[in-house]
Amino acid sequence: MEKKEYPPVEKKKITPDKCVATGRGNWYFPLSDIYETPDNFMIVIDMPGVATENITIDMQNNELVINGEVSLESYSDEKVIYNEYNIGHYHRHFVLSDAINREKIEAKMADGVLTLVLPKAMSVKPRRIEVSAE
Repeated sequence: MEKKEYPPVEKKKITPDKCVATGRGNWYFPLSDIYETPDNFMIVIDMPGVATENITIDMQNNELVINGEVSLESYSDEKVIYNEYNIGHYHRHFVLSDAINREKIEAKMADGVLTLVLPKAMSVKPRRIEVSAE
């Protein structure tokens, strides 16, 4: 059996600390990966510091809209000497095709990584057509 060759994965050149001022506070564009299995698509999004209760995922028309917020922890007795970790909001959106079963999308958050499972619609899943004898 021949080994199937896949085209190389295209890596986007996005700076992870890229911040865009779109309102009050900082808004970040979190990095994500998209995978495909025979039954699902999976989107994995880095959202460090975001608690599960601070994530919202909405369907608006054909768009999956993901927002997350990192709460500012106040240190009243400490003076900041050096700071690399910025507090702000995360926002991503993905346009979904008809290949997705929107009713069965699932989301899980673990260790700062949001994983979305988007089941494929039955009409796009691979299937075998049986041949009958006459």
